[in-house]
Amino acid sequence: MLKLHTAMRIRGTAKVICVAIIANQVLTAIFAYAVSQLDPNTPTLVTTIFSFVTCALVSMWLQADARRAYLRAREQGCITPVSKTNPALKIAPDCPKPWLVILHIEMNPAAVGL
Repeated sequence: MLKLHTAMRIRGTAKVICVAIIANQVLTAIFAYAVSQLDPNTPTLVTTIFSFVTCALVSMWLQADARRAYLRAREQGCITPVSKTNPALKIAPDCPKPWLVILHIEMNPAAVGL
C-alpha cells in the first residue's frame, strides 16, 4: 500500500499534468492555426517546439500559482490544523483559490507538515 505522502504527490502531479496537457493542446492548436495563416510552409518543428515549451511553462506557472495561493491562505489564517492530534489541515470556506491551496498541499505534503 502507498504511503499517504506518495499518494498525495501522485494525485497532485496528475492534476498538474492534466491541466498542463489540456492548456498545451488548446494553446498549440491556436498557435498552429495562426502560424499556418501567416506562412503555410512553416516547418512542423516550430509548432513542436512551441508545444514542448508551452507545456513546461504552464506546469511551472501552475505550481508557482499554487505555492503563492498557499502562502497567501496561510498568512490570512485560512489554513488550520484539524486538531492537536490530527495533522490534517482544514481549509476555511472563504479561502481564496482553495483548489490551488489543495494542489500545493498535495504536491508538497512534507513541506506543509503532513
